[in-house]
Amino acid sequence: MSVEENVRLGNLIDIYGDLLSEKQKLAITRYVNADMSLSEIAQDENITRAGVLDAIQKAKQKLYFYEDKLKLYEIKQELVAILQSDEKSIKEKIKQLLEEI
Repeated sequence: MSVEENVRLGNLIDIYGDLLSEKQKLAITRYVNADMSLSEIAQDENITRAGVLDAIQKAKQKLYFYEDKLKLYEIKQELVAILQSDEKSIKEKIKQLLEEI
């Protein structure tokens, strides 16, 4: 998994993690944020590596689905970019983003 994908997944977990099952949230959080291997997670949870992989894959699917529909991470990134810019039309850009929601 690339660094960019890892960062994106970490942010999606922060935003949508509570919408996952406990098993899915635990597995993907440990895999992405704690950089644990499938074997380490499986051993800690007393399940198979296949079970861990399945939970992670399902969690990823759900996270990407929620982001595709709600776009909260995309909007957050745009707002951060606006706040970091020196443009004087910040209010207009924020207003435009809010209209898109």
